Amino acid sequence: MPIHSFFIQDDLILPVDAYTPNFGIEIYEVIRVINGVPLFIDDHLQRFTHSAWLLHLEIPLTGHEVSERLKSLIQANRIETGNIRFSWCFRPCGRFQAYFIPHHYPDAELVTKGVSCGLLHAERYDPNVKAVQANLREMADKLIREEGWYEVILVKEGGLITEGSRSNLFFVKGNELITAPDEDILPGITRKKVIEIAGRKGIAVTYRMVNESELPSMQAVFITGTSPKVLPILSIGKLEFKPALPVVRELVDAYDQEIEAFIRESQA
Repeated sequence: MPIHSFFIQDDLILPVDAYTPNFGIEIYEVIRVINGVPLFIDDHLQRFTHSAWLLHLEIPLTGHEVSERLKSLIQANRIETGNIRFSWCFRPCGRFQAYFIPHHYPDAELVTKGVSCGLLHAERYDPNVKAVQANLREMADKLIREEGWYEVILVKEGGLITEGSRSNLFFVKGNELITAPDEDILPGITRKKVIEIAGRKGIAVTYRMVNESELPSMQAVFITGTSPKVLPILSIGKLEFKPALPVVRELVDAYDQEIEAFIRESQA
């Protein structure tokens, strides 16, 4: 549900009490706003249109039009920080919506000490498409709530670990990062930036799914996403890892610097 005062429907700015949810085939993105700037917006727009393409559908809006509508939403609500959900519903409603949603950002202590996570044996129907899969979301939320975990890690058939229920996942073993292949997950924007940073720093990235049985051999694990940014994991179930491993801290700091640079360029 929208928060704050206004939301966007098609090209209209409307009060949130006029909001009605989309139903039918819908794709969406969640983008973070810092200092009034939608972060890495071109990457989000590219994934938005790609999700439609994978469904053999087309969004009748240009990236520029979507970008301008998000700017209007930010200005109308006078909000400098938060998360925006924007979507296109193909059938039967055929409309664009954008609105601020509740967000939960990890505090500095969690980023330092790491978070507790668990495993969920489930997988996405079509992992490359950012679309709602209600049953998976409900199972994940139930486990998170009951166990007090920050996130649940998805495990597909054969014990292969793919990603978080709302995040991507990296393992650290020796001098390399390990993350699942793009075709097996929803490749996140934060994940993409971390891979780019790793390349600039000479950190090797291997694309493969880690088996559940390999978890004890991993030195560190971290998740990436719109809200958590780069967030170390302290434990998965009863297994503990090293959130203070130097390569993890380096990537946490480097991603924050990437955000700061993007905001400076956007406001120049």
